[in-house]
Amino acid sequence: MDASGKDSVREDLLWIADDFRKIILAVPHDELDRPSTGTRWTNRQLLFHMALGQNIALAGIPLLGLFSHLPPSASRNWSRLLDACAGPYNWVNWAGSAAGGKVLTPRAMLGMMDRTTRTIVAWYDRADSRALGRGMAMPTRWDPYFAPWMNRRDIMEWAPKHYRHHRAQLSLTALPS
Repeated sequence: MDASGKDSVREDLLWIADDFRKIILAVPHDELDRPSTGTRWTNRQLLFHMALGQNIALAGIPLLGLFSHLPPSASRNWSRLLDACAGPYNWVNWAGSAAGGKVLTPRAMLGMMDRTTRTIVAWYDRADSRALGRGMAMPTRWDPYFAPWMNRRDIMEWAPKHYRHHRAQLSLTALPS
């Protein structure tokens, strides 16, 4: 909770879905296939990647929970292996979003974002401090916002950082404020 008594993590997760909805409903169709700023993706592909980021946060819930029950060396070794594969990961990350952005319509991306966010927030609302504190070593070469060790709350805080980073790369004429 922040000083005002509001849960900033929950608020940020809900903000992502609300902002994404506003963008999808407002984006002119002819701007979807324009290049984004600073990436090799189009705006449409980047929007898919942004929705995918919310799914990464969701996948972190069981993954970090699982590794938290194993010896610490398990997640350190897993993280080292993933970091060693950063080159192929970056290609798959790019290609997957490039393909996903071509296959899914913006409305389908919106549905994916809404479902994923509802699931994350429902889990978060039920989680206690012990559940939120479960974590693991992370592959820091995979994302600039990954820390060497993160818990589930950290992953919930990572999602809006990832989203805002890529939101700034959209080359749309008007982004909702």
